[in-house]
Amino acid sequence: MVEGPGCKLNGEKIRSKVQKGQKVKYIKTSPTNSDGNTLRSLHGCIFTGVETLGKELFMYFGPKALRVHFGMNGSIRINAAVVKEKNGSIPVLELHLSNDIVCFFDSTVEIRLTEDCEQRVRAQEVLDVCSPKFSFSHAEEAVRKQSSRMLCDVLLDQAIMPGVGNIIKNEALFDSGLHPAVKVHQLTNEHIHHLVKMTRDFTLLFYKCRKSGSPLYKHYKVYKRPQCGQCFHVITVCRLGDNGRMTYFCERCQKGDPSGVNISKLPVRNSLIGWTYSGKSDGNVAKKEEEDWACKLCTLINRPTAKACDACLTPRPEVHEDHISTEASPFSTDLIKYPCTAFKKPEEELKVNWRSAFGTSTLVFSDLSEKPKPVNSPLSPASSHLNSLAAERGLYKYSVCQGTTSPNYASGGWQKQSAGLSDGESLASYSHPSKKMRIDHSPFPSNNAQTGTLHSGSHKAKATDCSFSISSSPSIPCCSTHRRPAALRVVHKEGENKGRQFYTCSLPRETKCNFFEWADSHFPFCHHGKRCLMRTVLKLGPNNGRNFYTCSLIKGKQCDFFQWVKNGPGLSILPGC
Repeated sequence: MVEGPGCKLNGEKIRSKVQKGQKVKYIKTSPTNSDGNTLRSLHGCIFTGVETLGKELFMYFGPKALRVHFGMNGSIRINAAVVKEKNGSIPVLELHLSNDIVCFFDSTVEIRLTEDCEQRVRAQEVLDVCSPKFSFSHAEEAVRKQSSRMLCDVLLDQAIMPGVGNIIKNEALFDSGLHPAVKVHQLTNEHIHHLVKMTRDFTLLFYKCRKSGSPLYKHYKVYKRPQCGQCFHVITVCRLGDNGRMTYFCERCQKGDPSGVNISKLPVRNSLIGWTYSGKSDGNVAKKEEEDWACKLCTLINRPTAKACDACLTPRPEVHEDHISTEASPFSTDLIKYPCTAFKKPEEELKVNWRSAFGTSTLVFSDLSEKPKPVNSPLSPASSHLNSLAAERGLYKYSVCQGTTSPNYASGGWQKQSAGLSDGESLASYSHPSKKMRIDHSPFPSNNAQTGTLHSGSHKAKATDCSFSISSSPSIPCCSTHRRPAALRVVHKEGENKGRQFYTCSLPRETKCNFFEWADSHFPFCHHGKRCLMRTVLKLGPNNGRNFYTCSLIKGKQCDFFQWVKNGPGLSILPGC
């Protein structure tokens, strides 16, 4: 589902690339769109602006407006050379303006009155979690009025907080320490305020990640994870609420009784949230005068404490304050003081020479931890001290200074791995940018159900990603070319095989081989003589997470075949999204 942040970014894309005042010259709709004649009434109208409200986008053309809802996988393309998506789908609507072409894919489009749309936006923008005019007091009051409803339903109600989707719902409830089935009347005013704040915080983090292109899944604690990101307990997956939406929660971290939730002791994310919209700065935020500065004359990068350039003695330029309202922009213009950019002289430094094409560079590893922990490494004595020190600093796992936080890359110059590292972590911090090689394609390094490697002693996952997964079973085949454990996928194409599971090469599309093997050859046959599908119990109760075989036909045509999957080696189930 395209949630509020994605819709807002689509609106910003149109606002920045499509100029106002252009006339609609031509309109093309897909054959499946029944409102084609109504949409063609925009022909000759002048584009006057665009606004977003939650998951809805409004393009204004004088007295008429185009309402767009992006649904699950909707997207837009502006002035694209090829008007077709990667999956071969054609746009549901093409708007040919005087100078630009806007295409909408997999979306719902309809004509509305501009006046009605503007009034609706003005009335609900204080509730829109993506809006700079978002009001905590209004949102808290709207939540408080839903006293008899479950929190999972309240958060997804677009009339209460427009823009909240399933990802934001699950993560905000986790950050609040509340069970999704808790009723609003069980909460105190403090709990409601914290819930609204966590919803807003994760929304801003969602927006920032999508805008910068950084992966959002690294911030997931429960959504589509096999284990809790905080306590590593098995995640419970179920369909909960009025609409039966997929819900992910940790039974240990999220309390069914709000009276047992101590807000002051809840874990805090190591991310942007908690200060992004705050009007005050604290010690965790670096101001402009605390940053390295470049000399305008000789371009030398100087230390923050330098009053003049070390090379040409040019005085440091004055820092001009940007009078930008914190409400106008959801993010601070300051920097985060990450642990690797502490603005003080480190207590310990380790310098290592690094040969390059243009000479020898010096890498400086600084001791930024207050209480270093010894790390036993089986490496050679020459490199043992270096790798131990780097492992103590946590530099194997993340490197904010070098612009990468992915543990999925490794460089040929630093391929030795410390014994103190957990499975799936690599020396990403020391990777040369031009020599990075993708060696793992798992969203979560610790998720054995989704990686191509097999680890012993791992926790059992109740649910895995909807696109593919690999069980820790020894019966998983390896592809014939690369000899890597195959990935388990599901047929989504309409037809008699829809829903069936199969094995294929786990490498990316551009390097994968043609390996293919059905994964359900050992599944029993239903009363129709067809292979059964394996599904999982998503209802809360003692059988939650158990797998079972059932008829593969659609509802209404299914037989009454049912059989539990025996415990032991088997396939990982792929629950619906």
